[in-house]
Amino acid sequence: MTVKQRQVFYIHGFDPRGAGHYHGLYRSQSARQANINGLDIDVSRRRRRSAHTHHWQLNTRHTQTDYCYLGWDDIIRRHWAKGWLDIFGDLGYFLSAYVLSGRVIAFAKASHKQLIAGFYPALYILLSVLTSAWLALALPSLLPWQALPAAALPLQAVLSLGLFWLLIQGAKQLGNRLAVFWLLRIYAFSAKWAKGNIQGLETRAAQFADDIAEAIHNTENDEIVVVAHSVGTMVVVPAMAAALARVTDPALFANKRVVLITLGECIPLISFQPAAQDFRHALALLGQDPRLLWLDYTAPTDGACFPLLDPVTSCGLKRAPNAGPQLLSPRFFTLYDPARYKKLRRAWYTMHFLYLMATDKPGPYDYFAFTAGPERMADRLEKQS
Repeated sequence: MTVKQRQVFYIHGFDPRGAGHYHGLYRSQSARQANINGLDIDVSRRRRRSAHTHHWQLNTRHTQTDYCYLGWDDIIRRHWAKGWLDIFGDLGYFLSAYVLSGRVIAFAKASHKQLIAGFYPALYILLSVLTSAWLALALPSLLPWQALPAAALPLQAVLSLGLFWLLIQGAKQLGNRLAVFWLLRIYAFSAKWAKGNIQGLETRAAQFADDIAEAIHNTENDEIVVVAHSVGTMVVVPAMAAALARVTDPALFANKRVVLITLGECIPLISFQPAAQDFRHALALLGQDPRLLWLDYTAPTDGACFPLLDPVTSCGLKRAPNAGPQLLSPRFFTLYDPARYKKLRRAWYTMHFLYLMATDKPGPYDYFAFTAGPERMADRLEKQS
């Protein structure tokens, strides 16, 4: 069956960049992928549909796709720690929710890479403060203060404080470039969310559910594909559960018409939290709903996700035999030239975004064929099995 009209919803991760960034990313990467998959995708201009949704059209020879960006970047910006005071606040949340609580053991069992990723920001902050303090005290002591016996001590103190401030600011700039604090922000945000301390997120997820349910009810859509990336895989859980609850006609789910694709999921960051009862309830509903085709793509080389871990059963929930996520790997090592892939593996931040980018070689995983190609996801999977 050829898809003539498709509706795609995209929920981004913990990224303060808005719709403009993701529109540009799709346009540039789909053009590169055309050399690989032969899909000449005409990407239209971006248009605002509502306060937090934007959309653009994807046109190919056989298929028209409405690609809708479901934004929550404004909420992210309110929780995007910038200064050291905010950064230490996030560090406190991390230590309290993951380390002092003992839950770090559960995360380590789920993914040893997440354990490394979690302590990476904490160790960086500790080393930055200690190194800056040591240099701020050591370097001024090398100057000939004996020439100024009366003013030596206060001048040395002022110089040490100024030097410490410069060094610690430099460490913050380097940390931003290395995406150190990005990880810390995610851990702190997840802990706050589990306790219900993220204002506006529940309302936004309900708005997303309205949009998704409306698209499912629109019988002109041959396929509805909901894509969530990174922390967006957490946001999509309550949104998708609420959307499915609003659709009662089983005919609207015929031929696996409704698809959820989670990329680089980090759902355990909230599902493992004891206070996240409402979230686990929504997750349990998805794990029991056979109407939904749920494909979960994670790469073992992606250090910012929980690779090939069932997000439903990993937190103690049960899933129906014919429901829940199919655990898949994009097998990035088969999609890139060896020399380039070797470099990509060292760029861990880029690795986490490869799900949305063009490849060097064709393969079963093709984000642009998923979202703009003529084949339904169910048919693509059947061919691969």
